[in-house]
Amino acid sequence: MRTLLALGATMVLLLAGACSTDDDPEPVPTPSGFEAPDGVELTPPGSELAVEEPATVVLDLGGAASSAITVEVTEVVTGTMRDFRFFSLDEAARASTPYYVRATVTNEGPAGLGGVSLPLLAHSDADTVYPASELVGTFEPCPTPTVPESFLAGSSADVCLVFLVPEGETLRTVDLQPGEPSDAVRWVAPEDDRDDQDDRSEDG
Repeated sequence: MRTLLALGATMVLLLAGACSTDDDPEPVPTPSGFEAPDGVELTPPGSELAVEEPATVVLDLGGAASSAITVEVTEVVTGTMRDFRFFSLDEAARASTPYYVRATVTNEGPAGLGGVSLPLLAHSDADTVYPASELVGTFEPCPTPTVPESFLAGSSADVCLVFLVPEGETLRTVDLQPGEPSDAVRWVAPEDDRDDQDDRSEDG
């Protein structure tokens, strides 16, 4: 009887060991020489998140200017072309659907990232990505496209980016792409916002 109990205990230990090995996460690749600050866990490339879930990636600006940033897309809003009535836009832009992506950004360190543009892209249902639009002047519905000029490690800021998705396409995800497309982390646009986009665009 003692022998059987010992064998049973051995089998349980072996199974437990196998499970823990399978669950060990693979290390997330980082730029050469970069070490994430203590307590900072990078989000695996290819992750799909819901709005209000944070992701942490490395923003490599070249040289020694690399820093981990945590981005939380807090809201995805479908706008209306009426918001652009004081802007000079071409015909294609006028026919597009505007999206306002609001996010909170935290510089986890170690480098300062003052005034940088975030590598956030609009990914449409046509499997095409679009950069944020650069608007000249103040755009009240979405006024803060970049982080502050002083954005040292430990700083946080709220930003808002404008994306113009071409006519006939719909925003599917907001992609945080610090490097190659395969490195992107994606927030899935809320279904109800996608369903309403045609009605809102027609207001323009």
